Amino acid sequence: MGDFFGIILIRPLGLILMGIFSLVKNYGVALILFTLIVKLILLPFMYKQKKNMKKMNLVQAESAAIQKRYAKNKEKMNEEINKLYEREGVNPMGSCLLSFITLPIMMALYYAVREPMTYMMGLSDSTIEKIANALGQTFDSSSITAQIQLAKAVNDNWDKVSQFASDGLCRIDFNFFGIDLSAIPQFTQLNVLWLIPILSGVTALISSLVMQKMQKLQNPNAQNSNTQMNSTMNTMLILMPLMSVWIAFTLPASMGVYWVVNNVFSIVQELGLTWYIIKFDKAVDDEETKERKRREAAHQAKLAEQEEAKKTGVQPEYLGAKSENVSKKKLKAREAEQKRLKEKETAARAAQIKAEKEAARRAGRQVDNDE
Repeated sequence: MGDFFGIILIRPLGLILMGIFSLVKNYGVALILFTLIVKLILLPFMYKQKKNMKKMNLVQAESAAIQKRYAKNKEKMNEEINKLYEREGVNPMGSCLLSFITLPIMMALYYAVREPMTYMMGLSDSTIEKIANALGQTFDSSSITAQIQLAKAVNDNWDKVSQFASDGLCRIDFNFFGIDLSAIPQFTQLNVLWLIPILSGVTALISSLVMQKMQKLQNPNAQNSNTQMNSTMNTMLILMPLMSVWIAFTLPASMGVYWVVNNVFSIVQELGLTWYIIKFDKAVDDEETKERKRREAAHQAKLAEQEEAKKTGVQPEYLGAKSENVSKKKLKAREAEQKRLKEKETAARAAQIKAEKEAARRAGRQVDNDE
């Protein structure tokens, strides 16, 4: 990885993992606690993402109606949909933006676990080369498993490399309940390591199923008419677990354990956040729904007023979506101001008519006195 990404993100995570390992003295337990801590750090972002998805589902019906209404006018359709999103405070790119935050962290986690000598111990490439030479090994930095395998060799032959302890080198015992976390599961060798790819696939499948179930529970009125989207989701439901199994068979068991634990915590997180949103955010959501309906009704009334104004030739001021995204107090003040201006315009027109009639009388012309 690049030096900037490594220093700014991966190294701090590696230090956290190293700190946990120093306390518990067990690499497997340290991985589990490490994954839990990172999940807790990302929890606020996940909560915000779920809330944004809920808002998107709430305006889905209005968006579909706009698409149907302006099916033959794409420019007008996009304009009205953008106004809708602006009124409701919805960001259609919110989920993508949050992914840009979480994805680098997930990548950093991967490298922190994959390269413990660099990011946990803080050893330089030259020092790692010297350690490999002291053990009589050839170190290939491009290999995914190189550092984990070298770290295992260090633990097994500590007397040969103990002089590098002053540089940060330490012993890591990769044994976790009889499983060697530095080893790679093999298709051709049926042993206890097979449990990790199997658990990786099973937990990935359960995680995907739980996520779908919680989305339906959180958004019971969401539209599911998009056949193509549903087909894609069902395909991913099958492919993701299979990919998890395959990846776990190509990486050291420590990476598989991290993936399994991450899936388990994702399941717990999804259940917990959905329960919290349904139970504690319901009152807020109900109030937001009422306010959303009020804004939409006001918007439709303004559009109707515009259409009527076009027929009479008088164009009222309407600022679009932003004008509706205001408080009730400001909205009433604006309506009062518009009423005052109309009354002023009516009075001015009446005064003009009266003056015209008076001028006609003076000129001796017949004047209709009916008001």
